[in-house]
Amino acid sequence: MLERIKILTLLQLSNKSRMYVKGSKRIYTHIAIRTAIIIALTVAVTLALHVLKNILYIPVNEFLLIFLLMFTQGLNIVVSIVSLVSDLYQSKDNQILFSLAAKNDEIFISKILVYYVNEFVRNLFLLIPILIGFGIISGLGFLYYFSLTFVLFFLPFISIGIAAFISMPITFFLNFIKRHNLLSGILTLLFVLLTFYFTYYIVNQIPTPIRIVQLYNRFVLSLSLAIQKTVKFGTIYTAIGKMLFGYNYLLNLLFLILTVSGLGVLNYLVSKPVYFRLMSFSQENTITKKIKNKPFETRTLFFTFFKKEFTIARRSLNELLNNYGLLLTLPFFMYILNYIYMGMNRSSFGNQVVLILNVIITLLIVTGSNTASATAITKEGYEFVLLKTAPYNTSRMAWAKIIFNMIFTFLMIAFSFVLFAQALPVFPKDNIWLLYVFVVIVNSGHILWSFQIDLLAPKLSDYAATGSITNNQNVSKSLSIGLWLSLFFGVISIFAFVFAKDIGWYIMIGLATIFLLYRLFTFHTYLKAYFDDIEY
Repeated sequence: MLERIKILTLLQLSNKSRMYVKGSKRIYTHIAIRTAIIIALTVAVTLALHVLKNILYIPVNEFLLIFLLMFTQGLNIVVSIVSLVSDLYQSKDNQILFSLAAKNDEIFISKILVYYVNEFVRNLFLLIPILIGFGIISGLGFLYYFSLTFVLFFLPFISIGIAAFISMPITFFLNFIKRHNLLSGILTLLFVLLTFYFTYYIVNQIPTPIRIVQLYNRFVLSLSLAIQKTVKFGTIYTAIGKMLFGYNYLLNLLFLILTVSGLGVLNYLVSKPVYFRLMSFSQENTITKKIKNKPFETRTLFFTFFKKEFTIARRSLNELLNNYGLLLTLPFFMYILNYIYMGMNRSSFGNQVVLILNVIITLLIVTGSNTASATAITKEGYEFVLLKTAPYNTSRMAWAKIIFNMIFTFLMIAFSFVLFAQALPVFPKDNIWLLYVFVVIVNSGHILWSFQIDLLAPKLSDYAATGSITNNQNVSKSLSIGLWLSLFFGVISIFAFVFAKDIGWYIMIGLATIFLLYRLFTFHTYLKAYFDDIEY
């Protein structure tokens, strides 16, 4: 059993990780760069904790450490649930793994181990800076740093263990609503509206005008009390924080070991009878047609592909919402931040700063939602080979995907701006809708750029084998470009709204239009030159 788990784990790691030739100097360069990043992050976190303690007078103690562990690991659990639902139950490599001479529980354990290795490496960039920073600021001794070895190995296992267990009922629920797309859409819409309403209600409890200096002491006191109350519900994370600071060391260490062991046993026992069933149900795509409709005949190839995109979106609404889920957070960020901005006494310069921050934050969120365009061709997988055998100009498919993505994002962004305008009427309406026009134009250019990235380097074979876009380099490039675009137009907005505020929006929209036209020309050129040469 152990030998089979080892082989399965190594097989998946070799497929999903970057491999280097033995003795290659590139591996040492890779390690050196990662080490330098961790050191730089550690220095930055240590300085930030020093500022919190000695300048902002926020207590840096075991309560703050426990709170940070709860917050960061809570985010890890949420991310892990999403990833494990995909990797454990929906990944296409299941078709290969389950054909091997291995038991269902062995495949489950191997997938958990593969995810643990990746999660452990990612956590090094988060946990080491935070934990070492606390050790330096608090002047903790040898026992603290010795205990970090346990924490670094056990924390990823705890988050994965909790996420793996929760992923089972979530997968069951997703399999149910996958067969009821309308129900899924209604629930998502209700969730967004209710969440926005509660956000609106809570934020409106903040008294205006907001005077930060006068409220600061009360804020620090309230924050400290809130942290102390929160850590009471930290269970295992409270025990870890107490252990690191030397309180009931052996008892908390024993509790940590028992928790990790309990999560492992619980996942094994629960997954053994249900894993294969959940996985097989997740792979099913049967559809029962109740009413036979006459097929709608399209007259052009473009509309054929365009109709296909709508059909796919209608049949896989959950995937569509996952691709554009970040856009759903846009009204929340816009409302919370602008409520705070508008609640302050501002000068004319302050009003310009508000516009600049809105440009940067809105672009960050919107461009971060274009990962679907960065994997548009990749997600065709093996079917792309069959598509190219058709005796037509199949490059029209690219334009159909782009137009569909643009229309959907336009509607989502418009929905966010309407909510924002209704919830915060004090914000100037002309600025709201000029910002909308500007964001839509820049986002269109970024969609074209993201699609171009996938056009030049599609990962067809990888997606055909795994059915997953985890660690896809095209997605990373798209996000990086979105970040730089946000910063670039943020810098431009400083000049436009501070030094040329009378024509500021003309400058912003004009530059955005030039950017869109350039990306349109570039994409069209690359599409004609490279689409026919794409190989599986």
